[in-house]
Amino acid sequence: MKIVFKSVNDCTPGTQIAETIFNDYGAVIVAENTILDEYLIIMIKRLGFIRIKIYDTTEETIVASGTELFKAQYTEDANLVKSILHDISIGKDLDIAKVNEVSDSIISRINENRDIMECINQMRTADEYTYSHSVNVSLLCMLIGKWMKFDYAKVKTLVNAGLLHDVGKGKIPMELLNKPGALTKSEFEEVKKHTIYGYKIVITIPDIDEGILKGILMHHEREDGSGYPFGVKSEQLHEYAKIISIADIYDAMTSNRPYKNKESPFIVFELMEKDSFGVLDHKITSTFINNISAYYIGNFVKLSTGDIGEIIYINPKHISQPIVKVNDIFIDLSSDRNIKILELI
Repeated sequence: MKIVFKSVNDCTPGTQIAETIFNDYGAVIVAENTILDEYLIIMIKRLGFIRIKIYDTTEETIVASGTELFKAQYTEDANLVKSILHDISIGKDLDIAKVNEVSDSIISRINENRDIMECINQMRTADEYTYSHSVNVSLLCMLIGKWMKFDYAKVKTLVNAGLLHDVGKGKIPMELLNKPGALTKSEFEEVKKHTIYGYKIVITIPDIDEGILKGILMHHEREDGSGYPFGVKSEQLHEYAKIISIADIYDAMTSNRPYKNKESPFIVFELMEKDSFGVLDHKITSTFINNISAYYIGNFVKLSTGDIGEIIYINPKHISQPIVKVNDIFIDLSSDRNIKILELI
């Protein structure tokens, strides 16, 4: 496949870029080999690029996914998860055919990072949280696996582990999962059993991967032994459980849940950075935050001052405190710790 220059105005969704695009402040906006969508083409135009290097696919066919197509597939996947959990709640066995259908759909999107992040950021409703959460965690696990340079087979197994991590919630009463207020001690103890329930459900699958089982069982365990159900520590935790726990925390905290409103990703980054020493696996947490934060460059945000600004640079040493441009003023949040990003706009 040869590389050619092409006018940005002539680029269409599905074009594969052959160079990395930086903004004026040195931040990566589009990585080499990315499949462009409408959003990215607009961003490149806004940066003033006239021509860019692309891969010439004259003799090949590239099918653009399209954000709307991705969202439609995402909704279908979430509905399948809803069906899976409903079947379990009425006493049926785990429908492995449906599980495979969802995991195949997710893994087919492995190169569509921008669409994945847009879907995770936009398609969140509190009443459907349990179902979209399973899809989101699976998608995030897939990205983490890629960023950790896992081979395809290992990423596929991790996708399944992320998808099934909360399958035991099919045994928990829905009114408990969707309770709008704080859980009582006894209610929380019941919800905590979902890891055990999930393990018992999935272990019945012939030839199930041990990593999937341990990911389901241990994704609420923590490095210092403060988690559940067994309170085991770092060296006893499976790698998949460590990855799922990070994806689980990130998606839960950035989602609207029945009992709690979402936090901004940057507040979550700050909390995760603190927890990466002793509570979460430091290496995996750093890999996750360093990579996922880049997808928020160019996003508009609301600050705790009430101002609306654009994220223009993320300092690798201060990921949770980026530089935000408000009108013609640049605010370095790492210098002014009193200002926080409240939400994405």
